[in-house]
Amino acid sequence: MGRPEKPIATLNLGLLALARWLREIRTNAQLTYVELAAKTNNAYSATTLQRAASGKRVPRLPVVEAYAVACGGSLEQARRRWRHARTVEHSAALAFGSAPRPRLVENAAELRAALREMYHRAGAMPLREMERRAGLGRLPRTTMRRMLDGTTMLSKDQLLAFLTVCDVPEREHQDWLAALSRVWDKRHSWYDNELFKNLHKPAEPFMRDEWNHRIERKPPAGRGRSTSNAGAQRSQFAQGRPASKNGKRLKLGVTTTG
Repeated sequence: MGRPEKPIATLNLGLLALARWLREIRTNAQLTYVELAAKTNNAYSATTLQRAASGKRVPRLPVVEAYAVACGGSLEQARRRWRHARTVEHSAALAFGSAPRPRLVENAAELRAALREMYHRAGAMPLREMERRAGLGRLPRTTMRRMLDGTTMLSKDQLLAFLTVCDVPEREHQDWLAALSRVWDKRHSWYDNELFKNLHKPAEPFMRDEWNHRIERKPPAGRGRSTSNAGAQRSQFAQGRPASKNGKRLKLGVTTTG
């Protein structure tokens, strides 16, 4: 089995448990790190695998998964131990429990806070890795970054992919979807009321600030005849979709042509 490994020295109890478990399953499999690397089809070197079990830092999840599979260990247990190690690593900078549960979410700010907390409890997987696991185009890391930063919200399909990658049990998905629905319903209801109040002023288009519930009136740009696009946008919101084009908010009220 080669030379004895160095003692694990870390203050992260989650990482300590992960490193001990990795060493234990390798010992039980009676593999050297060179043999272990060969069992991963050399996807990871012996040095990388040995570093994963050193306890110096939390290894990447794909490395932990490959290590566990090569040793005949449980993939589910590997992911659970990795998430715990990452959660402990981030817990000092986070106040877990401050965000509401999905069933109690009433607005966009609360939903984003709940999703951020859930993301960190799930190990705060690197966004590039989450994008890869979700599948091509299903969960862009730029969208996730904006959501975590508080500047946008995930769509229904993106939320489902986000929950799946974070290993949220499927029985809990409906609570999150219901929270998303409540957020959109409130935003759309407010928007429709303001839009109908301002339809009699076609010369004064207004911009909807959907997160702060504020309207900014803008002077009409350019010359030419005005045509209202309000009907089309009301139709979009009636179908539960935000009025957008190419990922950007549309100006609501009137457009100018000519």
